[in-house]
Amino acid sequence: MKKIKWLFSFKYIYIISLIYFFLGYFYPNFLQINNIYLYIKEYFGIYEKLLWIFLVGYGFSMFMKNPNKRVVLKTRLFFMIILGIATGYLYLLDSLKEQTERTMETVQQYVIQVGLLNINLGYIELYTFLKIFPNIKANVFAGSLIFIIFLSVIVICGKMIRKLILSVINFFKGQILRIREERRLKEEQIRLEKQAKLEKDIYDEICNIQKAYQEKDRLEMEVEEVILEENSENDLVLQVNISQEFEENLENIAVEDKIDDIERIDEDDDISIQIPEKERDISTVGISAAN
Repeated sequence: MKKIKWLFSFKYIYIISLIYFFLGYFYPNFLQINNIYLYIKEYFGIYEKLLWIFLVGYGFSMFMKNPNKRVVLKTRLFFMIILGIATGYLYLLDSLKEQTERTMETVQQYVIQVGLLNINLGYIELYTFLKIFPNIKANVFAGSLIFIIFLSVIVICGKMIRKLILSVINFFKGQILRIREERRLKEEQIRLEKQAKLEKDIYDEICNIQKAYQEKDRLEMEVEEVILEENSENDLVLQVNISQEFEENLENIAVEDKIDDIERIDEDDDISIQIPEKERDISTVGISAAN
């Protein structure tokens, strides 16, 4: 039962019919014998290729397991057909601007000439255009077509447009971030340069202060050395004077000692030659008695 249901399911019948349809372009079949492809070309014109894309895409959507993606694909296929038809209408409406006479007969002839001979939009496109054009103003018709085209493009290329918009936003955001980063790096560099200059100035000032203190210490040391030299010279002179005075004192003392010794010797000599008075008297008496 399942096999029978599988064989008669819509998607497999559709795929088989689609294969049979495309084989008719290469091999004779019922459609080619009955000139179905010729009618398709006459009625659809350049939209025949859009029909192929629609049929293949619709068949592919039947095998998609994700229902959201299947709905999105089918929606895009329908809006693809709408976009093609609206673009053809807008082309015909724009071509009518060159037409000076706007009677229905002249418009019909001009539309057939442009729509069939120039680009072959197909009978369906021309027939529907000639039915709509007299019943609506040209400006309103053009505005509606532009809106439909814009909406169709958004629906068909929504993901691509979103990626494009996001990429553009990310590009500008990246440029803004890059500019901000460059500005920040520049400010940081300027700040570091100022800080380095300030540190260099402080270091130079400290070096100058150290040099000044070193120069002051050197001058003080030189002054102390000069003072020490002067003091040493004064001490040396003082010592020399003291030594000279000491030597002079020693000489004076020695001289005085010599003088004392000499005087003492003289006194001793005087004592040795002194005659006691008794002896002197005795001698004197003896001498006188003799006489």
